[in-house]
Amino acid sequence: MPNRPADYQRVINAITEQIRSGELAPGDKLPTYAQLADQFKISVTTAQNALRILRERGLVEGHQGKGTFVAENPPPA
Repeated sequence: MPNRPADYQRVINAITEQIRSGELAPGDKLPTYAQLADQFKISVTTAQNALRILRERGLVEGHQGKGTFVAENPPPA
């Protein structure tokens, strides 16, 4: 049975690819934690961890009370 990425890594990989491909543009709002949890069949905590890592990498920015958005100047791949 092949190893599959950890759940949080699947979210990170998917969102990173959407940003790199231009499917998600700078300033675009990402789904909520609950929406990501539903979409990827993961827990809300796992979705929170994935977005935290994406914030640490500079790909997304969180705005209190507004949501998480693609960073205006994400770092190159």
